[in-house]
Amino acid sequence: MLALIIALLFISILLGTPIAVAMLGASVMAIISLDIPMNVLAQRVSSGVESFPLLAIPMFMLAGAIMNRSGISERLFDFCRSLVGHLRGGLAHVNVLSSVLMAGISGSSLADCAATTRVMVPQMVKHGYDKGFAVALTASSATLSPIIPPSILMIIYGWQANISIGDLFLAGILPGLLIACSLTILIVFISIRKNYPKDDSFSKAIAYAKLKQSVWALLMPIIIIVGFRLGIFTVTEIAAIAVVYSFIVGKFIYKTLSWSDMLELLPKTGREAATILFIIAASSPLAWSLSILQAPQQMISFVTSLTDSPWVTLLLLNVALLVIGMFMETIAVIIVLVPILVPLLHAMDISLVHFGVIMLINLLIGQITPPLGVLMFVSCDIAKLKTVEFIRSSAPFFFVLLAALVIITYVPWLSLTLIG
Repeated sequence: MLALIIALLFISILLGTPIAVAMLGASVMAIISLDIPMNVLAQRVSSGVESFPLLAIPMFMLAGAIMNRSGISERLFDFCRSLVGHLRGGLAHVNVLSSVLMAGISGSSLADCAATTRVMVPQMVKHGYDKGFAVALTASSATLSPIIPPSILMIIYGWQANISIGDLFLAGILPGLLIACSLTILIVFISIRKNYPKDDSFSKAIAYAKLKQSVWALLMPIIIIVGFRLGIFTVTEIAAIAVVYSFIVGKFIYKTLSWSDMLELLPKTGREAATILFIIAASSPLAWSLSILQAPQQMISFVTSLTDSPWVTLLLLNVALLVIGMFMETIAVIIVLVPILVPLLHAMDISLVHFGVIMLINLLIGQITPPLGVLMFVSCDIAKLKTVEFIRSSAPFFFVLLAALVIITYVPWLSLTLIG
């Protein structure tokens, strides 16, 4: 029965059924097979979102939307260009650095990918960069957003795994910077080989002027990280502070945010957050049903029959997550698999925080690969680039991200050292 329920779930998703509906359908099948009263389904759906940390999801989404509407993206791009534009392939370096800074604002790879593609790709093409290279780089650097805090995906993973979201936020910082450095090294080689252009020499005066223009935006991720590191705020409290801070900056400091903007952003953010929370609510009865059917225990038995080494287990999970991430939506994978994998990770003595970073990187790599790479489709649609050309241009970035994943997997210090 367990195999039939899991098969139904994955077939439904692959056929294009909305994720929440597919999970509810699998839950109904499980509840009927277990001869459990159907009102349990409604109770589990309701209890699935009765969690204080989940309030952080719509608030971080709103904070990111406000900051982007306030023109923060353009200010950050200008500041990054003043720092690294003088290097060979300067605009490509700006692309990566701005993604690092944008990650500390929105926490959404799709939002950052869309914003960066609209602003950076036309500029890069205008200055002589190959469009395929520019789009592939933009999509690849957008994978940094859910790794460097704040991160909506980390909130969902932490809630599912029942671990500290603050620890997850801190754990993502060094791996995110490692990925950014890896992309930068690749850019250096490609830029030298293709003789991509660079700006004039570095100017301290211009850099200082751009820093003053963007300093309020740069303070937001600092507030988030310091707040968590000192234990001053919970994730929900810091999300609320982020909303208030972003509104004050946009409305009263930059004066680029109007009340009409807020009337547009509030319902839009509400709809987007409701979609995510509906998926989370629908996952609750499914996770409960799978636990009754002993899915975690069967997973442990299967993996331990193959190996008793945590390192080999991580290799097997990496391969599985890479493949799954190519075919399924990221949130759905986290919600479905985490409750099943947590007992296995405990049995193998693998840190849930460390594995959370590994899991996200795997799934984010899947977002730039066919057949269902959402970052690939979003960036190609905005830039009017053929998917085939994207795939060809993104191959070097794929292998660099894969190399960074291997390092992060087998050097847990990178993820755990800031937690203390």
